Amino acid sequence: MKRSIVLLAVVLVAACKSEPLTIVTPPSAQASAPAPPPDHLAKNELLEGSAKAFGLVLPLGVRIDAAFADVIFASGQVPDEAVVQYVRARVREGKMIRPDFAGDGRTKFDHVKVPATPDREYAIFVGPARGVVGGTKIEIRDVTPVKAPSLPDDTARWKKAGLSPNGAVLDPSQLQ
Repeated sequence: MKRSIVLLAVVLVAACKSEPLTIVTPPSAQASAPAPPPDHLAKNELLEGSAKAFGLVLPLGVRIDAAFADVIFASGQVPDEAVVQYVRARVREGKMIRPDFAGDGRTKFDHVKVPATPDREYAIFVGPARGVVGGTKIEIRDVTPVKAPSLPDDTARWKKAGLSPNGAVLDPSQLQ
C-alpha cells in the first residue's frame, strides 16, 4: 500500500512538471536476467581458413607450402589431432587409418571424397611437423583412378597402342 502511494505521488509530481517522465527499473530487476554465455570453440575445434586444397577448405592457421597437379603440401601451427578432427568432419567415404596402424606417425584418410569435388578421390596425410613444436604437416594427394579408354574390340586396342593385332609396329617412324 505504501509503495503504491509513493508511486502515485511520483507520477503526479512528474505530471505537473513539463519534463517527460522517465521510468527507471530497479537494479535488482536488471541483475535477475541471466547473461548469455560467450561463444567459444570446443576442445580441438578449428575454424575454416581461406586456403583451399583440391576443394577442401584448410583450417585457419594452415598455409599451402607447395602445390602440384596431383599433390598439395600444407603446414601450420595447429595441433595435429585438431586437424585430424577437422578433416574427418569435412570428407566423405573412404577410411581413416590412425598413426598406430599407418606406421609413420601420421593419420591417413584413404580414398576419401571432398564434397566440393565429388568425382575425385584423395589420400590425405596429417601428422606432426618434424622439428616444429605444435606444428602440423598436411599432404593431400589426388588418387583418382584413371579410367581406361572405351575401345570396341582388340583390334582398336592394338591400334591405340600403335601396333597391329599380330604385334607389329604400325608406323616405324614413331618409335623412340
